[in-house]
Amino acid sequence: MPEFSRSIVILLLIATIALAAVPFVSDRFHVQLITQILVLATFAMSLDLLVGFTGLVSFGHAAFYGLGGYSLAILTRDAGLISMWATLPVTLVVCGVAAAAIGWLSIRTSGVYFIMITLAFAQMVYYFFNDARGFGGSDGLYINTAPRLGLGGITLLDLQNRTTLYYVVFAVLLATATLLWMLLRSPFGQVITAMRVNQGRTRALGFPIDRYKLVSFSIAGMLAGLAGYLGATQFGYINPAHMAWRESGRVLMVVILGGSGTLFGPVIGAFVFVLLEDLLSGLTEHWLLIMGAFVVAVVLILPNGIAALLLRVTGSAPRSRSQPGNLAVRPRPRPVNVAARDGPILEVENLTKRFFGLVAVNCASLRFTPGQVHAVIGPNGAGKTTLINMLSGESQPTDGHIRYKGLDITGLSPDSISRMGIGRSFQITNIYPSLSCFQNCRIAAQSRLPSSMRFFRAASQLVDVAQNANRALDRCGLGARSHEAASALSHGDRRKLEIAMVLATEPELFLLDEPLAGMGAQESREILELLKVVARDHTLILIEHDMDAVFAIADTLTVMVNGKVIAAGPVDQVRADYAVQDAYLGHQDAAE
Repeated sequence: MPEFSRSIVILLLIATIALAAVPFVSDRFHVQLITQILVLATFAMSLDLLVGFTGLVSFGHAAFYGLGGYSLAILTRDAGLISMWATLPVTLVVCGVAAAAIGWLSIRTSGVYFIMITLAFAQMVYYFFNDARGFGGSDGLYINTAPRLGLGGITLLDLQNRTTLYYVVFAVLLATATLLWMLLRSPFGQVITAMRVNQGRTRALGFPIDRYKLVSFSIAGMLAGLAGYLGATQFGYINPAHMAWRESGRVLMVVILGGSGTLFGPVIGAFVFVLLEDLLSGLTEHWLLIMGAFVVAVVLILPNGIAALLLRVTGSAPRSRSQPGNLAVRPRPRPVNVAARDGPILEVENLTKRFFGLVAVNCASLRFTPGQVHAVIGPNGAGKTTLINMLSGESQPTDGHIRYKGLDITGLSPDSISRMGIGRSFQITNIYPSLSCFQNCRIAAQSRLPSSMRFFRAASQLVDVAQNANRALDRCGLGARSHEAASALSHGDRRKLEIAMVLATEPELFLLDEPLAGMGAQESREILELLKVVARDHTLILIEHDMDAVFAIADTLTVMVNGKVIAAGPVDQVRADYAVQDAYLGHQDAAE
C-alpha cells in the first residue's frame, strides 16, 4: 500500500466534504447523477481488489452486481421483505456464496483462461435470468418498495427518499474504502499484494495462493453485490443487461481509467467516465466513438491511470518503506538439531520425471545427511534443476518417492513443502522487485505465522515477524539497505536478498539452484562466504557449475548425466571416479 503525502490527504478530505454537501447545492438531477457515480465507484473498487491488488483480471464481475439487484427484487416481491436488516445481509450472503462457487472453479486457471472462464460464468448467469420468466425474463424485475432501515417500529432510513439514498450510498462508499484500506494493510492484504507482484515466489515461501485468491474473489463479489443492491434501489429495477459482459467491460474500463492499485483511482474513474458519458451523449450520436478514443488516449499517455498522475504531481508516488531498525534481534535463527536426528533428512527413491518421450530424471535414489552441504553437479541438461523442482514441489514426479524426515512428501504442493521446513532459491533470482528489502523478508517471515488470514490488524504490528525479517537481512549483509527497493540492488545483492528471504522462513533444508550464476569474481566470493555461514545451521543441497566453489563448500557430491545418477559420495571419492572424470570433470581437474 502506498503512503500518501499530506497534500493528497488534504485533497481527499476536500473531496469528501464536497460530496457531503452535494444535496444542499445541487438539483434533483445532479443528486441522482452523483448517486449513480458513487454506486459505480463502489462497484469499481470491488473489482480493483481483484485487478489492482490480487492480480486477477475478471471479465464477469457484473454477475455479482446483477445478483445483488435480483436478490433485493426477489426478497421484496416474493418474501415481502423491505427491511434492510433482512434484505441486505441475505443479499451479501447470496453474492458471497455465488462468488465462492465461481471463484473456486475459476482460480484453477490463470491469465487469459481466467478472464474467459469468469466471462463464461457471467454469461451463464445472464442467460439464466434472461430466459427465466419467473424472474421477468429480459424485462427484469421492478422494485416497488425501496428498502427501509428501522428500529423498534421507527423508520430511521427510507431509501425511497433520494437525499437519504444519496447519503446511504455515500456512507457505503466511505465504508468500502475504509474496509479495503484496513484489509490491504493486514497480513492478508500483504500476501495478495505480494502475490500480484510474484505469484510463484509467494507460493514457494509457503502461502497457499489459491486460498488467498478465493477469499479475495469472494470479498470482491460481496462488495459488487452491495453495489448492485444500491443500484437497484436507486433505479427501482434490475434486468439481465446489468449482468452482461458489456457491464463487466464498462467497470473494468473505469478501473483502468482511474488507476488500478489505488483506493481512490476507481472513484476518479467513475466520475470521469460517467460525467464524460453524460456530456458527450448530449452532443452527438457518435459519442461512443469519442469516448473510446478518450479512454485509449488516457491508457497510452497515462498507463497507470489518472490517479498515478495525481500521485506524481502531489509527490505521493509509492515509496518503499521499512520498519524501524532498532527492533530487538535474536542472536541466531532456529538451528538444525543434527544430533537429534538418525538417518537422512531427505531421501529420494527411484525418482523419475518424464516429459512425454523425454526422461529428465531417471530412477534417482539419493540420501541427504542432516547438517551437510550436498552438491549436485553435471552438464547442462543432466536433470539437476528438474530434481530440485521435484524436491520443492514445483514439479510432480512421474514415479518414485520423496521422504523428508521420514514423511512421504511426494506430490505435495510447494507451499506445503515450504511450511514443512524446505526452502529454496531459484536459478533466476526470484524476489519482489517493487518492494523494499525489508518488505521482501517480512512477507517471507509472515509465511510462518499459524495463519495470515488476518484481515484487520496491520501487518506492521507483527513485531516477531519484523524481527525475523531484520535478522535475516543482517545475516546476509543487507541490514543497512533494508529500506531500499529490491529493484535497485545489484545482481549479487539480489541473490543475497533471495537467500535472506528463505532464511526468514527458518528452513531446516535449503535448496539452492546455481546461486553463483552470472556473477563476477568478487560477488561469487561474497555469496560463497555467505553460504558457508548458512551451512553452519542448515542442510544445503546445492546445484552449481563453479567447481572451485563446489569443492570449497561441499561435504558430499552427486553427479548426474542424462538424468541418471552416475556417482554419489564424499567429494574426494567422487572426484577420483573415472566415470565422473570422463563424463564431466575431466582427468586434468581430477589430477589437480
